[in-house]
Amino acid sequence: MAKIIIALYVLATSSALIILKLGAKAGAPVHYLDGRLQFNITPYTVAGIVMYGFSFLIYVYLISKYDLGYIIPLTTAFIYVLIFTASFFVFKEIFTTVKLIGIVLIVIGLVFLNLKK
Repeated sequence: MAKIIIALYVLATSSALIILKLGAKAGAPVHYLDGRLQFNITPYTVAGIVMYGFSFLIYVYLISKYDLGYIIPLTTAFIYVLIFTASFFVFKEIFTTVKLIGIVLIVIGLVFLNLKK
């Protein structure tokens, strides 16, 4: 069950970030123009915020049930790898050698994090 909840959190957080990025293509959601606060809220922005709220609730559950020193590095690493991959396919961002080495090191770190004593 823990693996499912962790996967759900990673997917919700990654999805929220990707959706928020898609919403940001129309410009910043809030900006100051001519002495007034202007809102540029798109459906993507709203969906991203809702998804982020959902992921936050899962996050609170995870940190209440598992060791903080384990769950945070684990989920953060998975989120980095997922965002890295999605940014290539969705936003056509470029993979550089340095980025690829960083991802490989993150994956190696995950392996070490999950080794049994």
